[in-house]
This record gives sequence, C-alpha cells and structure tokens, in this order.
Amino acid sequence: MTNSFWREVLDHIPGLVLLFRIDENEEAHLMFINSEVRTVLGYTPEEFVLASETEGTGVKKECSRLVERVAELSHEGDIQQEPICRFFSKRAVEYSFSFEFRIFGVKTSPLPYIAILLKPLKEAGETVKDTAPEKTTLSKASDVGVPFAEKSSLMKAIMQKIDFVADKPMHLLFRGDKGTGKRTLARQILKAEANNGALCVEWDMSGMNSEKQEKAIADGFINNTGSSAQKRVFLISEIGKMSLSVQSQFQNQLQKMREDGRKVRVLATSTMVLEEQVKRGKFSMELYYYLSFENVLIPPLSQRKEDISYLVETWVPKAAAALAIPVPAISESAMNRLLEYDWPGNFSELFQVLRLSLLRSVDGEFRISFDSTAFRSGSDRRSSSEKRELEKILPFDEMNRRYLEDVLKATKGKIYGRDGAARALGMKPTTLQSKLKKLGVR
Repeated sequence: MTNSFWREVLDHIPGLVLLFRIDENEEAHLMFINSEVRTVLGYTPEEFVLASETEGTGVKKECSRLVERVAELSHEGDIQQEPICRFFSKRAVEYSFSFEFRIFGVKTSPLPYIAILLKPLKEAGETVKDTAPEKTTLSKASDVGVPFAEKSSLMKAIMQKIDFVADKPMHLLFRGDKGTGKRTLARQILKAEANNGALCVEWDMSGMNSEKQEKAIADGFINNTGSSAQKRVFLISEIGKMSLSVQSQFQNQLQKMREDGRKVRVLATSTMVLEEQVKRGKFSMELYYYLSFENVLIPPLSQRKEDISYLVETWVPKAAAALAIPVPAISESAMNRLLEYDWPGNFSELFQVLRLSLLRSVDGEFRISFDSTAFRSGSDRRSSSEKRELEKILPFDEMNRRYLEDVLKATKGKIYGRDGAARALGMKPTTLQSKLKKLGVR
C-alpha cells in the first residue's frame, strides 16, 4: 500500500500519531506523522519528518528522546503512570504530552515498528509550579503567564502564516501597535532558531541613543562568533528607532558576514510604518531594500474580541490560584464591559486592569476596576443626543454607514496615509474603499 494511503489512515486517528521504523543498526526513523501536527506544532507532516532526520534540529533531538524513553519503558514491564514527553512548536512554544506506544512487527519486515499516540497535557507554554505563593501582591499576579492568544479567526489566519515562514530563509518584520505581542512572536521564532543551533542576539532600540545603539550592535557582532557554518539570527525590537548611522553600520556588518559565506537572518518589530520613515529620510532606503522584509501585521485587541474572552477566562483562574485566593466568578455583564472597550493599550492595559480587578474581587465576583478615568462603557462615552439617536432601531448597514461617515469627517476625507481613515480603522485602504462603495459613502 502507498505512503499516501497510510497518511490518510493516520489522519483518521484522533490525536497526534507518530510511526517509527527501526533499522539494522537499531536506530529509529520517523516514517509518518498525521496532519494533527500542523494544528498542534505548526509543521506540515512532511516538514516534521524531514526535520526529524536532519542533524542539529530540535525535532530530531525531541524524537530521539521520545524513542529512548519508549525503549526504557518497554523494559520496565507494568507502567504505573502515563509517561510524559515534550515537543516544541515551530515557534518554540513548549507542549507537554502524555503518550501511549506499541512496538510491533509485520510479516514483510524482520525489523520492528513503533506507533506512538501523543495526548496534550496542558496549554502551550504552561509550567507547573510546586511552591505556594507567600503573599497576595500585584507582582505575584504579574508572574502568571498565559499562552499567546490566537483563538480569533483573524489571529488563527495570521498564526498560520507565521508557522509557514517561521523556518524559511527570509527576514521577518512584525508590525502593529504597541502591546499587541509583536516581540513575543518574534522571540518565539528566535528561540526556535536557537533550538536548531543558531547563534542569536537580541537588541531593543527603544530608549537607546545613537551612541548606545552603536555600542550594542558592535558588541553583538563581536560576541556573535562561533563557527562559520553556524547560522546567525538577529532580533531588533523597534528597528524604526535605529539611527541612520547605526543602520549603515548594521548593513555593513550583514554584508560582510554574507561575503564570508555565513547564513544570516533578521527578525524585527516596529510600531512605525517603515515605508513612511524611508520617505521622511528617517530610515535607510538601502537597508530597507537590502532586508526586503516579509511583513507580519499583528492586529490590535479591538479586532480580536475572541482573544480577549480567552485571555480573561484563562488568566483569572491561574492568577487567583497563584495568589491563593478564591477564583471569582466572571459575570456576563463584566465580560461584556471588557469586550466593549477598545483597549488602546492592548495587552499591557488589559492585564493591568485584570490584575487590579482580581485583587479587589473579594466577595466571589470579579469586579472590574479601572484607576484611569479613560475607561468608560460605550454608553457612558456617548452624549445624551447620541443616546437618543441610538435608541432608534437602525439597520446594521446604516449604523456602519454613519460610523464611516464620522470617521471620514474626522480625517477630512483622507483614506490613505498615517492620518488616514484606513489606519484609524486598522484595515487596508482597499478594503475600506470597498466598504465605502458598498454602503454608498462618498
């Protein structure tokens, strides 16, 4: 039977399934893995199998550890607990699995095979802490981490793109507003590169003057030695804030490394629109085209409502447990207030509000607490005349039309550019033009 037949069979088995064959030297080789690997770890089955046979990759190391553990367990007899293994995703997010295995033979081969079923134990990136919290503090709540939120359909589509380009030989630029998770995603890819043997350096250009930037870049290249065969990966946070002189220095160093035959990759984040910085003479056109970034736009939380629900429902119980306090109930009205707000500060603002709210929820109910008067519910922000207008029942398209007219009025009819309506709405200008045409807005 063909390989495609067996791949299809494995895809009908629930869970993550791996099939290894043992060769004459008693070494295991991964033959098949089902398509669930794409959902869980971000690899295509073909990519994962290839990586399992490539020296130095994290996948090969993880598969080797798994097979070694199977070999140990096969000699232990009765297994009291489900064994555990760990794999990293394409973006270096750690997943823990319990697993079951079977070692079997077939009539057509004298050598054995190993079938392994992996079952996820917990959320990606979680760690188990055995120590009990000593004191109920805001900093204790801050220590509680959550997986990167990717529950909304918008983020799922973006994460599929990120998984696709994560191990490709291309430079990546993560763009978006402050606090949207750009650096978190870039660091995941940096960690994945490190797991695969690359030499990695990270710089943050924000808050550094030109002199400090120049020293940081110089130190990074001096300390980033290693063998000529090792790949170099650089992560630059807020690359748009890099001074022109340092941009030239950085480009010269990259060119020298490439001339020496070294593999180089650049990951970067920016809240600035680099194209506009180039036009204003603030960013080197030579460096911009030299890097030819593949752009990944991370949307603000205001466009990811499902992610907000997930973050709240996931983080609050974990933080309450870390603080040794009862988990407060999150009412529908409380959740609606959180969903109605636009969160201009994105993750930073959201988690600050959640921390304060949790510490003040002492009666078993989650009570939203905002120290800033900037937060108001949607109804609080409207004038009395606007409230009377909204009390009328209007078709959805009519509401959209009025809203877009207000936005265009505020931007003086401008659609493109930094102060245009498209940027204010967080959408492509062409998409906005289509909506305006559909709704008859001029």
